[in-house]
Amino acid sequence: MRIINFLFIFSSFISLSQVDVLDYNIEIKLSDETDEIIVTEVVSVYFEKETPFFKLDLANVDKENKGMILVDKFIIENDQPVSFEHKNDQLIITTKNAIIGDTNYYKFTYSGIPKTGLIIGKNKFNERTFFGDNWPNRAHQWIACVDHPNEKAKINFTVIAPKHYECVATGTLQLKSNFDSKNNKFEFKSNELLPTKVMVIGVAEFSIDRLTSEFPFPVQSWVYKKDSDKGFSDMKVANEIIHFFIKNVGSYPFEKLYNVQSTTQFGGMENAGNIFYDENAIKGDNSMEALMAHEIAHQWFGNSASESDWCHLWLSEGFATYFTDLYWLNKYGETYFQDRLAGERKKVISFSKQYNHPVLDTTYGDLMHLLNPNSYQKGAWILHMLHEKIGDDSFWKGIKSYYNQYQFSNASTDDLQRVFENASNTDLSLFFNQWVKSYGHPIISKEMTRKRKRYHLHIEQTQENLFSFPLEIEIIYRKGLSTIKTLEISKSVEEFDFSSKKKVKKIILDPSTKLLFEPVN
Repeated sequence: MRIINFLFIFSSFISLSQVDVLDYNIEIKLSDETDEIIVTEVVSVYFEKETPFFKLDLANVDKENKGMILVDKFIIENDQPVSFEHKNDQLIITTKNAIIGDTNYYKFTYSGIPKTGLIIGKNKFNERTFFGDNWPNRAHQWIACVDHPNEKAKINFTVIAPKHYECVATGTLQLKSNFDSKNNKFEFKSNELLPTKVMVIGVAEFSIDRLTSEFPFPVQSWVYKKDSDKGFSDMKVANEIIHFFIKNVGSYPFEKLYNVQSTTQFGGMENAGNIFYDENAIKGDNSMEALMAHEIAHQWFGNSASESDWCHLWLSEGFATYFTDLYWLNKYGETYFQDRLAGERKKVISFSKQYNHPVLDTTYGDLMHLLNPNSYQKGAWILHMLHEKIGDDSFWKGIKSYYNQYQFSNASTDDLQRVFENASNTDLSLFFNQWVKSYGHPIISKEMTRKRKRYHLHIEQTQENLFSFPLEIEIIYRKGLSTIKTLEISKSVEEFDFSSKKKVKKIILDPSTKLLFEPVN
């Protein structure tokens, strides 16, 4: 696993704020004889300020001879050669005609063996495969780009590969043709603005299932030939999942949705329009539904409405996790929904014992550290509690408003807060400060005492950071009856008195799974 220095990533991105990359045109040649790739790239750059140079991220060759090297001595700016430096995984391009408001085109060729990012190897059937696997910032291991989620651009791929392969890639296939006697050429075009983390190609020997649907875009399953029956069965649920998100969030944002069996370094990835699933997820027992719901949710949240910086990852992963829960609620009912939430709460509590950082984590050094229960399960719980706090109508109004405002763009946590405050006419500062920007969760102990028909309930928060929240309690009576009350908790110790003619057997905290908390007893 490559260790990533946060300061380097951030400074690289800031240095590019003078320009806006509009699109990448990438031609990549693959071979069965070698893992070396040959890439010719044309980058379209809009200049927001006059600058003598700009930077792209592109891996240098390392001690293992993995990485890229420029083929020519010059880069072509429009029709003129310009100089460049390639060092410290950055391609520094000198400009001659960088005037504010101009768009210039830069063409160059490089080659090498990717260390990661483009995974070249063999699948579980010992067949050769090529798969992009860019998250978080590994795209620059095989293409020159701005490897940051806030820099969105269009992507066009041309892939030259041996004739026995099929190819899937971001965008729509424009043309498949003979390149020479041994290779085919696949040309793809995408019209949507995307972060580099979800721009990919996939090349393997596939079987393809073209699903029938009512959608104005194709839905397909791409599976290794030896897994085709199992894979087609597992992936057929895609239409049902897509329908749920279109109905509740908005129109599908991309040209297609292909679910693809893949062999990558880190497993499944929600690449825009062609989701890559780990090859071993295919089992033929229809067990992929939750995984597919999560990855399909990302097409709206993460791919289209993307986080503005890595620390806001929960706007991608928390959303995908919670919307999988909501899909489960819609299809399987309240009990299954609460079971999922309870399981996610256990993961958050367990993780908090070893990692005392908030969900909005700006102190990480390795981006892989952000792939944790704070971003996924706690992010989902934050959305669930927000849903409970502002109500169903305001929640869905906020979701649709957020997506409409930030589709094909980027958002921060503060942007999300502002949208939901407007949707609900509610000040959510305390909510976001304690659940998103602060570490921890309530750790609650309770004690009930009785004197005749009077009952006293002692509630105590035992964690370091004090939280304010509504707490539902269920009062269970001895003859099986029960009642639910809501208590407002804002102090470290709260005392409540109530009377009851019926004998109280016990009190259950949070019976409907609405609060992220840790019970002491």
